[in-house]
Amino acid sequence: MSAAQTESLNIGYYLTLVSRRRWFIIVPFCLAMIVGMVLAVKLPKVYEANTLILVQPQRVPEKVVTPVVDSDIESRISTLSQQIMSRSNLERVMDQYKLFSDSDSGSMLMEDKLENLRKRIKVEVGRGARSRRDAADSFSVVYRDRNPQTAMRVANGLATFFIDENLKSREGIAVGTSDFLDAELESMRKRLEEQEQLLKKFREKNMGELPEQLDSNLRILDSLKSQLTQREDSLRSARVSLAALESEMSIRQGAIAAMLPPPGPSATGRENEDQMSLDQLKDKLAGLRASYTDQHPDVVRLKTRIGRLEKEQASVPPASDKAVEGGAATGRYASAQLNAEVVRQKTVLLGAIRAQEGEVARVSQEIRDHQRRIEATPRREQELLTIKRDYENIKSSYNSLLSRKIEADIAVNMEKKQKGEQFQVIDVARLPQKPISPDLPKLFMITIAAGIGLGAAFIFLLETMDTSVRRLDKLEEEIGLPVLAMVPRIFTSGDRRRHRMVMAATTMSIVVALALTSAFAVLVFNGVETTLELVRHTAGV
Repeated sequence: MSAAQTESLNIGYYLTLVSRRRWFIIVPFCLAMIVGMVLAVKLPKVYEANTLILVQPQRVPEKVVTPVVDSDIESRISTLSQQIMSRSNLERVMDQYKLFSDSDSGSMLMEDKLENLRKRIKVEVGRGARSRRDAADSFSVVYRDRNPQTAMRVANGLATFFIDENLKSREGIAVGTSDFLDAELESMRKRLEEQEQLLKKFREKNMGELPEQLDSNLRILDSLKSQLTQREDSLRSARVSLAALESEMSIRQGAIAAMLPPPGPSATGRENEDQMSLDQLKDKLAGLRASYTDQHPDVVRLKTRIGRLEKEQASVPPASDKAVEGGAATGRYASAQLNAEVVRQKTVLLGAIRAQEGEVARVSQEIRDHQRRIEATPRREQELLTIKRDYENIKSSYNSLLSRKIEADIAVNMEKKQKGEQFQVIDVARLPQKPISPDLPKLFMITIAAGIGLGAAFIFLLETMDTSVRRLDKLEEEIGLPVLAMVPRIFTSGDRRRHRMVMAATTMSIVVALALTSAFAVLVFNGVETTLELVRHTAGV
């Protein structure tokens, strides 16, 4: 036989096989449809509610107010998700929405409840908004539950918790940043004050040696050197005048001495003093005082003698003019006058010399002091630069912290007034109409495949166990002889009645199978709850 004939015979054989074994296909298929519908109705349904939240940027431009919370959206949402998944928050959610309050969950441990609740909550960053904005600045809060009302309420509650926690978190970060900067600012302010005190004490301690006083010290030093030169010139002039006065005094005393009678050959200095008048003794005392101090023995002796003569003259009346010789009296008077004038001039010169010496010593000391200050100025400049550098660094840090503190305070006010970045719900969770689990379309396809596959498996098993020959090519292979003719089956009236009954039953079973398939499809694509509600309404009518 040709390949086309063999193929037609094979197709006919399979059609005959299906017709002959039709109950092994129809019955498992109908049972599969019934089981599928029962599963669609009885399996626990899980509904999913989704809340879409948009991350709204801050309303004040960042150029005006720099935000203190600069972490990316994914990091902050991850942090908030961890807060939501915490034990305390999940327990609060369970208490608020009466989760796991049914009898089936009464025997569950708290850890199992928490783990089950964590699996139901899901946060998807940017997934819900990409169809609208093609951006990742949004996220969705998804919650699954067997009760659609509970799924909707919990999803909206979790979204509200996200919004509230974001506000608290941002405000907390802003306040914490402000408090931290405030503490650092106070610490830096104390350091700045300490550095200012150190700088002040350094200036007070080294006054006159500071770098900014160098020019002044140099000018003062030049002025002092000029003064020293003038004082030294004045001192030399006074000394020259004193030497000239003493020379003139010696010459005049020699001239006066020539007018007086010469002393005896045995006269000594002590005897000459005994012969001197009171005025001469005073003149001599003045001359000694010009050269010696009051503690010198000669000065003390002359003072004692002068004192004794003054007492004697006070007790003895003055002598008559007749007792004094004319020439000697005149000489002594001239000598006394000369001595008095010289002593006065010498005293003035000696005072001037002492004053000039004191001025020279004072100016010299000031010159040494200013030279020491000028020499110490470079060292003080280095020390002052070190202190100033530390002061400037601390001051710069303080100003920077102060600026940041002001910005942080503005950011705190912005967050408290809710002008910063916010989470805004743009799609609230609505009541889910269809469950996401079980997947009814997938269940529908699996059920159809299972029904047909189970019938095909039964047919294959029966055909494998059946040893009868039902194909012509198989018969020729079995007997090894060609088939000459075939005798068709002869149907009696009873066979025809049975055939009609079987065909009617087959038709009814096919109709039932189609009805079950249609009912299952209605459950799948119209929704179980909607279909059942429609059935209840129809039955009630």
